[in-house]
Amino acid sequence: MRKQLLIACLLLLSICSYAQQITIKGIVTSATDKEPLIGATVQVKGTGSGTITGINGDYSLSNVEKNAVLVFSSIGFESQEIAVGSQTTINVVLKEATELLDEVVVIGYGAVKKSDLTSSIATVKGEEITETVTGNAMDALQGKVNGVQVTSGGGPGASPKVLIRGVTTANGTNPLYVVDGMPVGDNINFLNSNDIASMEVLKDASAAAIYGTRASNGVILITTKKGKTGKARINWTTSVGFQTVAKPDIAGPAEYKEVFNTRYTNDNAGSIWKDNGATTNPGGTDWWDTVVNKTALVQNHSLSVAGGSEQFVYNFSVGYYRNNSQFDVGYWDKINIRLNTEYTFNKYVKLGVDIAPRVESWDDTPNVFSAAMAMDPTTPVFRPQDQWEDNEFNNYQRSYNNQEWNPAGTVARQNAHSREMGAILNTYLQVNPIEKLTLRTQFGANAHYRRSDTFIPEFSMDPLEQQTLSEITRRNQEWFDWNWTNTATYMDTFAGKHNLNVMAGFTAERFAWYNTQARRDNVPNNLDQMQEVNAGQQGTDEANGETTYNTLVSFLGRVMYNYDNRYYISASLRADGSSRFPKGNKYALFPSVSASWRVISEGFMQDQEIFSDLKLRGGWGRVGNQSIDNNATLTLLSETQYYFGNTLTNGYYVSTVGNKELKWETVEDWNVGVDMSFLNSRLGVTFEYFQKKSMDMLYQKQNILALGYNNWNSQIWMNIGSMQARGWELGLTWRDEIGKDFSYDLGLNLSAVRNKAIKFSGDGPMSVGGFNSDQIIRNEDGGLISRFYGYVADGLFQNWEEVYAHTDEHGTKIQPDAKPGDIRFKDLDHNGVLDANDKAYIGNPYPDLMMGLNIGMRYKNIDFAANFYGTFGNDIYNITKGRYSGAGGQNVWAGTLEKAWHGEGTSNDIPRLSSNDLNLNYNRVSSFYVEDGSYMRCKLLQIGYTLPKKWVGGADLRLSFSAQNPFTITGYSGMDPERPMVDGTTDQSGSAINTGIDNVAYPNPRTFLFGIDFKF
Repeated sequence: MRKQLLIACLLLLSICSYAQQITIKGIVTSATDKEPLIGATVQVKGTGSGTITGINGDYSLSNVEKNAVLVFSSIGFESQEIAVGSQTTINVVLKEATELLDEVVVIGYGAVKKSDLTSSIATVKGEEITETVTGNAMDALQGKVNGVQVTSGGGPGASPKVLIRGVTTANGTNPLYVVDGMPVGDNINFLNSNDIASMEVLKDASAAAIYGTRASNGVILITTKKGKTGKARINWTTSVGFQTVAKPDIAGPAEYKEVFNTRYTNDNAGSIWKDNGATTNPGGTDWWDTVVNKTALVQNHSLSVAGGSEQFVYNFSVGYYRNNSQFDVGYWDKINIRLNTEYTFNKYVKLGVDIAPRVESWDDTPNVFSAAMAMDPTTPVFRPQDQWEDNEFNNYQRSYNNQEWNPAGTVARQNAHSREMGAILNTYLQVNPIEKLTLRTQFGANAHYRRSDTFIPEFSMDPLEQQTLSEITRRNQEWFDWNWTNTATYMDTFAGKHNLNVMAGFTAERFAWYNTQARRDNVPNNLDQMQEVNAGQQGTDEANGETTYNTLVSFLGRVMYNYDNRYYISASLRADGSSRFPKGNKYALFPSVSASWRVISEGFMQDQEIFSDLKLRGGWGRVGNQSIDNNATLTLLSETQYYFGNTLTNGYYVSTVGNKELKWETVEDWNVGVDMSFLNSRLGVTFEYFQKKSMDMLYQKQNILALGYNNWNSQIWMNIGSMQARGWELGLTWRDEIGKDFSYDLGLNLSAVRNKAIKFSGDGPMSVGGFNSDQIIRNEDGGLISRFYGYVADGLFQNWEEVYAHTDEHGTKIQPDAKPGDIRFKDLDHNGVLDANDKAYIGNPYPDLMMGLNIGMRYKNIDFAANFYGTFGNDIYNITKGRYSGAGGQNVWAGTLEKAWHGEGTSNDIPRLSSNDLNLNYNRVSSFYVEDGSYMRCKLLQIGYTLPKKWVGGADLRLSFSAQNPFTITGYSGMDPERPMVDGTTDQSGSAINTGIDNVAYPNPRTFLFGIDFKF
């Protein structure tokens, strides 16, 4: 009996003991940014039992006794011990031991701790982006990331030009954008900046090779805001203000008239001045004030709600942004809605569904800045009222003394509008079938539709300023892209020191574009109701349409390993197949490898007091470029008409020459770097050196006539050439606190890159940038790209003696048409003749140094931010300097009479005024137009005040005032030293081999905003 009772007691104790063992789960996050910590260790104190957190910071630990104590730890964080007790869910927030190693960094198809990085990846948090109110988040990135050159677009809806670590191709420079794991192309105008949680810039190939297909220009990963467990949090932000553009100093009517007449007097010719304005417009017209508004409205509003339970989290947001142009017409606005949801069924299965519909609309902005500067200021805006006609566009006055079109009339006739509707749907299913293994499938679709309407009215102001037939055009475009990504990720720690992360995956993508356009002429009148294609009554009906698509299939894999958080190595391989390439060349491999050594973790570093952190790293990789036409391999025919005798007959001709031998363009790069911190992590230093080199560069060259195709003007895609970018980056940060109320941080970014053309088309130098039947820019093998090439100006002839002294060895004048006050051009080959052999490289538009300076300060409830960005050592070809000439009767810069040469010693820069310019002072490409384009611009000044919570019922209410682009320090005489880095003619991102020319594009405006940020 006693034996049986003893057995029963032992069995009861065993059952009780078993009942004491439970399963603990939870999430480990960072105290500062609430982001999940990946790879954090969760260990039962005093035992060898434990686990590490997954990619969402989650963990699960089985068979834990209720009296156990869990130890949570992660590199760069203070350890935390928590008694289990009766808890089954333990969420832990770890406090950072340093602020340099705590961040979770998104990488391609995964995430790691910043301390574990082996590649060159820069992170910008969402709050840094939203400091600047802009329609495109990349504008806010300017000066914040080393090695990334961002040139703002200027006008409403214009996209900034983004250049990551220089130029290695003539075939586009835009990076690839990936939003929440879905590639979305090379433009993120559609995205609401307030929805961004973080942005990672993959700068080297060892980081970007996992996106091999389109990663040659770098990759930017964007993570949008997600929901978090807890009560609903509502955030409302709004900013309203205005933009203004600095008015250039242009001559008034009196000086304009005197300059006009002096040009003829200096040439001993009779002036053709028309003094009509003396009676019809005695006060003159300030054309700038007439067509350019002093202010333009800009506003940005966003409302978000986020929250959830342990099973379901959500983030819902709606945003509205509008930016008016500086003219009476022209704007861009967008409405964004985003719903990000995530449902956790159990510890094995998780589902996420994100949907982001949007509506964009814009009126095209007229580009009449140059016309407003050139227009005759004696001419009135309108003709006398007794000459007015029913057609309102006929009532504008034709210029009296030049051929410039009336800019006020141009603005009034502007009538082009587009509206785009679209949505991105992104869903994923994540399964953890066993501990440490994550299977994920993600499908995303990006669909958008755009309708564009353009109406050009009929008008007649003069035979040289008229539109004989009105035109109406409607264009419909549809895009539908989808992406399917499947990955398997395994993370584990062996023997407490061997950390492994293995990922393998497969992706498929398809991109489709549908285009239809219709046009007719001679709409009966200008009424809005008549602006339909069907209303056109004359001219040949024009309709065209096309459908294009391309596909990608990819296989990818990556292995990341570190030993004892000291020695790290990562290797990846991606195999890409593209429908754009012919059979046999469709696939290409893009490998990468990188490694790092956390020296600070070594035993011999533990007793030193100099370094708070020290890590060495290096990487190598290859990425690809497939930016060619979908039909680049096809030879196509187009319809045309031929005359056979006197008979016009329909026929066909070869319009596109295909190349069946095309293959991938490849960029190979290597990168070495060192990350250091000192003084208890208050001072951070990062230095990197890199080189990028392209091979088999894709390039459109002129059709080879020997092929037998008679269309001499067509181009053919070929793998020709190679380019190289080499440079360095230095980043310095300082973070400190003074007392308990004041803290501040400083960041300085310095970088330099040299862009070299190793080989271009093989047809000799490539010249671009047309100017008076010549070209401004010359690219040739072995030289730096996009350099200006022309004659060398050597001051002005001050007297006849200098003119006669500029001769060859036989006493023949080198410039026979020159007079005192004309430009002296150098005879570089000393043959006594000024010709093309005397041209030389006269400027380089790419800077020797780029700098970003970011300052943040906080005192109690007051915060202050200041951001600066500048480039140094770059040149600009300033075509607007030709405005001193008054050529063709155009208006001139104010002060031209004094600045232009008008006697010996009066000027050695601005030539004499002349009506015929026989010496070609202004009509040849020369160093006269080249100026130092260095500048330092204040991008942002912002001050904010957060009201005490007791004033607003426990909520967070912050008021702010900011000034964007308030001032610029530069010696450049043009309107904006930043804008020439994009194509001034089209006001869009310019070619990397055709840049740096100032054609008076839309300048970057000053913006002043009042903001409210309310969280409750």
